Amino acid sequence: MQESPAQADSEVHLPLVMDHLYHCVCGHEFAVDHNRGGQCPSCCRRVSGEALQDAYEATVSLSSLQNSEQDRDVEFSPIDAMTDHVFGHFKLEKQLGQGGMGAVYRALDTSLERYVAVKVMRNKGDKTPQRVNDMLREAVAQARLNHPHVVTIYYVGREQEEPFLAMELLPGPTLSERIRRQGAIPYPEAIEYGIQVASALKHATIFDLIHADIKPANLILAGDGRVKISDFGLARMQNLENTKDSGSLAGTPSYVAPELLRGGAYSIQSDMYALGVTLFEMVFARLPIELKGESLHSKLESLRNAEIDFPNPWPNALPREFKNVLQRLLAKDPEHRYANYDELLEAFRSIAPVSTTPAGFAPRLMAYAVDQACLLAAMAPFAISIFSIQASGAQSRQLLIPILAFASLIVPALYLFLIYKGWSSLGRYLFQLRIVEEHGLPPRREQLVPREVLRNAFAWFFPLALYVSLQSVSVSKGIEYSLIAVLGLNSFALFLLGRRKALHDYLCHSNVVLAVNKSVFRT
Repeated sequence: MQESPAQADSEVHLPLVMDHLYHCVCGHEFAVDHNRGGQCPSCCRRVSGEALQDAYEATVSLSSLQNSEQDRDVEFSPIDAMTDHVFGHFKLEKQLGQGGMGAVYRALDTSLERYVAVKVMRNKGDKTPQRVNDMLREAVAQARLNHPHVVTIYYVGREQEEPFLAMELLPGPTLSERIRRQGAIPYPEAIEYGIQVASALKHATIFDLIHADIKPANLILAGDGRVKISDFGLARMQNLENTKDSGSLAGTPSYVAPELLRGGAYSIQSDMYALGVTLFEMVFARLPIELKGESLHSKLESLRNAEIDFPNPWPNALPREFKNVLQRLLAKDPEHRYANYDELLEAFRSIAPVSTTPAGFAPRLMAYAVDQACLLAAMAPFAISIFSIQASGAQSRQLLIPILAFASLIVPALYLFLIYKGWSSLGRYLFQLRIVEEHGLPPRREQLVPREVLRNAFAWFFPLALYVSLQSVSVSKGIEYSLIAVLGLNSFALFLLGRRKALHDYLCHSNVVLAVNKSVFRT
């Protein structure tokens, strides 16, 4: 972010890394190792070597972090609309929303002539100033997160008694508003949002941050299928010895992990639980556990003990693997969730639908022709040898015919083995085709093998018909007529039913789509 002279007057550039010193968000400087990072002796926040690689400077208002007598009078809930108030060089224009931690306004940055979002926590009464100081410090920490799926913080400061922060203004709405207005979010879109949020949370752990309040209301749509995490106001330090922390349990009840209700510590697994609830809500437009009871205590008790209310029967439009991922994310015991975000991202990507653009007839037919030609060419030496022996009439060599016929089975066996291991056929590789199951996911191995047997029936059984014709012409004719019937049904299904699916695709619940960025022989 470029600075104006006006902004430079009220801010000081603090070096994050200089002479092996790191300036922590709590204001303390300490020595660090550029490769291994370090831990602040004052607030116990860790900084990793990875975080230091791109850390050069931070723009923070020095005066905004100074404690004063006025800091003791802070109220987190908004009091009144402050339209036309000026905070620093931000002129508030319209209230966009409010919550337990403050009110958010659209504001004009008079320095750079652009609109931003300004969050204000107003002063009144004798509320706890320490929590506001912590929140402002976490906002400074969030400002150091350079990630495409985290809302960018531009400025943290105070205007007289009022603490505030300025951040990126997004078109919105939040996912909560989207669900409320339009209902469930399509599965492919929801999984993509899950991947984006998980990657942002992984990035936050580099800076020792746990969000602690993941929910649809804190995920803002940023256009082009992107979502950004906002509101790190409840964020915790993941490596703090006791992350039950200096405050008390905070968060939104429906998204709070069960172990926190038992007095457990905040962790990346508690964020994973909240992300699991959020994913469930996105796809089904409801919460996985209904809070029951009159009091907050009874509702939290029901949250801690109730089982997940999965749809029964499971919808055909959703892959079963999605349920398995949700069950693990929503496990009561945090040890049963994913060990880290790399593991979670791998699980998400494995159930994320790939390109579902149907392949055209021409590339499919050409890929099929290439595969059939390759298989027949591989089996040709066996066929030629058998017919040569048969034509020679030498009785002593007749015993070699069944041996060669049996040996020719090596070709289909090897082909099916490679398919089972996840390799693509040469035809599909050359014409950039990919097989997916009905939900757009990579097909299971046990689904691929029978599909390939049916798809390549001609290559398997035509040589068989030739071998059998040496013994029985009538049986050979029966095999040939069966092959013609299969080819006819395949052509009818592919060209006339309108779904671009061959008979083996209907039987095995698969689709042929255009491959995306596939440079190896993998399906």
